[in-house]
Amino acid sequence: MMPFTIFNEGKNDYPIIISLPHSGTWIPEDMRESLRQEAVLANTDWFLPELYNFLVAEGCTVIENHINRYTVDPNRESRMSGADYQDTVVYQQNTFGNPLYEQPLSKQTINQRLTQYYWPYHQALQALIDQKKQHFSQVYLFDLHSFAEYPNGDETKPADFVIGNQADRTTSAGLRELVAGLLEKEGYSVSNNHPFSGGFITRHYGQQAEVAALQLEIRYNRYIEQRSFGEEELTGCEPKLFFEAQARLQRIFEDLLAVLPAKKHE
Repeated sequence: MMPFTIFNEGKNDYPIIISLPHSGTWIPEDMRESLRQEAVLANTDWFLPELYNFLVAEGCTVIENHINRYTVDPNRESRMSGADYQDTVVYQQNTFGNPLYEQPLSKQTINQRLTQYYWPYHQALQALIDQKKQHFSQVYLFDLHSFAEYPNGDETKPADFVIGNQADRTTSAGLRELVAGLLEKEGYSVSNNHPFSGGFITRHYGQQAEVAALQLEIRYNRYIEQRSFGEEELTGCEPKLFFEAQARLQRIFEDLLAVLPAKKHE
């Protein structure tokens, strides 16, 4: 199993890289055998590769992870200690706090997953960034995600989209406002940096010179089904809602690509 696919590698029509770290559903057999029978691998970024497939057709460089986030999560910092799922790369429980395994995973298993699936994703992403830097004076990394509800008992009414750029530390405020304006133009509500301010990918790569990194999260009920979602694994979506969202997103990204500075190095 290839852990990820890169589309339009080496094609430099745009200074943009799309990262899809949480859309994978594949898990290795040894993990499948060690999961609790009742374990639920919830809160995957379901169907995002299909939703954003127009970006590949447009010529954008896209890296799509095929490995389930519960195998190893490339959007977390590689720390081996800590029980909270937000602080670990290899989760011992799902995002609802329910245990995944009958027995805690060994350090050997965690290191093996890091070697096989975590570091290769980051090495490939860094290589794509370095390649873009050879052609453009500014590289734009968009880390695309989705969410069901706001976490941790947050009673704020969820927005349709959440933009995260670490409170304008990984991109300019201007880029965040541009993306928010394009979303609102299509009738979507937008929250800025609440409750998702950008994960490890946004933080880490957004610190690099000549890189602007922004996380964009779409709510499930804006493209999957118009309902509430709980601790569940999804197998399908409502076609009309899905394709309407895809058409709106395509217009948004076409407008975005048209205005992003794309001056190549002299």
